[in-house]
Amino acid sequence: EQAVQTHSELRQYYNAALENLEVLEAYTLQPDGSRINVPPDRIRTQETVEDAMYSDDKVRVIIYPQHRRYGNFTLELSHDAGIDLRVATDRVAGGLLAAEPGDAPGFKRYRFQYQQAQALPPERGQVDLIDFTPHVLISSFASYADLARAYQDRAKPMARVTPEIAALAKSLVAGATDDATRVRRLYNWVARNIRYVAVYAGAGGFVPHDSQSILDNRYGDCKDHVVMLEALLAAVGIDSSPALINANGSFKLPSLPVPDPFDHVITYVPALNMFLDSTSSFTPMGSLPDGDQDKPVLLTATGTLSRTPASSAEQDQTDTQVWLQLQSDGRVSGRSVMRMRGSPESDSRYSHFGYRSQEPVDVVNRFLARFAESGTGRIESGDPTDLDSPWQVTASFVLDPLVNVPGPAAMTIPIGLASGNIRSRMAIKPPPNMQHSEQIELAFTPEMQVTRIPPDVSFSRGPLSYQSSYRFKDQVLQVKRTYTVRRTASVCNEKDDQDWLALSEWLQRDLRAQVFFEAR
Repeated sequence: EQAVQTHSELRQYYNAALENLEVLEAYTLQPDGSRINVPPDRIRTQETVEDAMYSDDKVRVIIYPQHRRYGNFTLELSHDAGIDLRVATDRVAGGLLAAEPGDAPGFKRYRFQYQQAQALPPERGQVDLIDFTPHVLISSFASYADLARAYQDRAKPMARVTPEIAALAKSLVAGATDDATRVRRLYNWVARNIRYVAVYAGAGGFVPHDSQSILDNRYGDCKDHVVMLEALLAAVGIDSSPALINANGSFKLPSLPVPDPFDHVITYVPALNMFLDSTSSFTPMGSLPDGDQDKPVLLTATGTLSRTPASSAEQDQTDTQVWLQLQSDGRVSGRSVMRMRGSPESDSRYSHFGYRSQEPVDVVNRFLARFAESGTGRIESGDPTDLDSPWQVTASFVLDPLVNVPGPAAMTIPIGLASGNIRSRMAIKPPPNMQHSEQIELAFTPEMQVTRIPPDVSFSRGPLSYQSSYRFKDQVLQVKRTYTVRRTASVCNEKDDQDWLALSEWLQRDLRAQVFFEAR
């Protein structure tokens, strides 16, 4: 029934400034062979974005009557002799057909057929369909280098260095003594000052806008961000290249060069061997947002294929320090400092930028509710858009009573307004490469006698490791936890699932562990 609801509409996307789309016929084929035609008023044209002034992209929607399950798919393609196409299939039957009477010399016809008897439910976080499902590829490009050239021929002229751009670039890099500093300043300026807006009018889905118009308007899509940064870098003598990439769930390139997997463009700086994505305005130079990591890229300036860096436990880290005081009435007062690098830093900057428009008490309540805590507090951070400054988040809080005192009691280690990254990992399986460390000090009042503390934990299996230690001295329980993932691939397999299940049992048990005490 879910499939019927999903597939009872067919959506065909096109750019009205570049293409025409005509629906010749549409119908539902019944099991007995009869047809139910789609009436003309059930074939509609819609905008693909809410604000149509920025887009010529359209979608033709076909709403089918009495839709039923289907297991057969047929694609027929014909083209003139003057069109040079390459075709590749994966687990799909068919191919080139014999010429029919009346066909012009060189006219070609293809028919492809695919049958699927079993419908499989999607998995959470699965890679894009193109990476693993049967498919047909059709391309007019002879190689990925040809595809790169087609993009570069249209994009490069747009990255012209105007007098205004040259003056801006030189003012931004004034006093810089090395290329890394120059690139960082220019990248930070574009990330902070060019607002991301998807603009697809005319050929805008493929061709960026002129650098000067981007500077004048202070907005643009990913292609425009790359053009703006390319012009600024060129103004100070630093080469760069657009890098076509998939920012979603595709981790491999098809056998034929087709544009479809490339849904995003970022910047590559050869002098630093570094990829930059200025559309991610909360990602400092040297890092990439999650969707850009470990992805194949096509460098359009050279026509070569490359790959972006993967996440790593050395690059993507969080470090949390928490100081807690259990009070005589069962409440817990505390403060915390959280420092992040890499992907966690980008995520944190983005979140805290959003918190600025919300009531602070609502943000605090949501933080505490993550792990069934309540109370009051305050969260502070620097400017999320200031990519030059190290990022850290501090918090102070008072939690409502967690234990009934006086008398014997037991409690797990509270989180408060700290990030709780290790506990949050339970919702991600298998996890990305990163390292989280926590140092927690929980102080007890003199009249409280601690009788038992949790045991240490040490787990290691495959790329996953987790260690925790508990020490009690001078009425203070010191807790140290370190969680590390060092996987060799971004795409998970069955062994990764098994490793994670093994770790999750140890992790859950340790995070449920309690400290026992008696308050006189």
